[in-house]
Amino acid sequence: MLNKKIIGLLGIGLLLSSTVMIAAVAAAEIRFVRPSVEVPVRTGQGTDYKIVKLVKDGDQVELLEENDAWARIRVGKKTEGWMPKRFLSSEAPPVKLVQILRADNEQLKQKNAELGRELTELKELQTNTGGELSACIGQRDSIKQRYQVLEAETADVVAIKEKMAVTEQEIEEVRATFGAVQQQNSDLKRKASLTWFLAGGGVLLLGWIIGMFTGRSRKRRPSLL
Repeated sequence: MLNKKIIGLLGIGLLLSSTVMIAAVAAAEIRFVRPSVEVPVRTGQGTDYKIVKLVKDGDQVELLEENDAWARIRVGKKTEGWMPKRFLSSEAPPVKLVQILRADNEQLKQKNAELGRELTELKELQTNTGGELSACIGQRDSIKQRYQVLEAETADVVAIKEKMAVTEQEIEEVRATFGAVQQQNSDLKRKASLTWFLAGGGVLLLGWIIGMFTGRSRKRRPSLL
């Protein structure tokens, strides 16, 4: 019975410890190691515990838990242990600040260099775009000029077609007039042939009549013999 109570108390203690540890991890804060040669990080709260890591001035650690003069920290992603709390500070030491400023300065230099390259590329692109724009404007003017020439030639062609249509109409009228004249000429030729035919017949008839009268006159004259 006593063993069951002990086991139950141990379970409750482990549960409470786990809860405290989880809360401490959730509330982890960033701390910096104060100026010192090296500070050992141990597995427990005391100098008799095993050293798992040595941290130096300016190292950045995560504060997981505080207990009197000791602090449980995490170094990197996996290493955890205890170290004296007096060697921790919420403010970065001057050395660390200089390192941070130098890192920021290098980042700014790189960013400035990237911006300079982008600016150069944009200037080149603007220059190329300006050249392409000038070429497009030249092509546009050339096309416009050719269009104007074509438009003028088209106007001439339209005028020529209109003149040809008028000329063809006049030719048709002349053809019609020529056909009428040919018809009249044919009619006149037929009339002239008929007139000449009648005139020739009249002449023959007149000659025949004259011949008849002449023959009779000769028969009526007395013979002088």
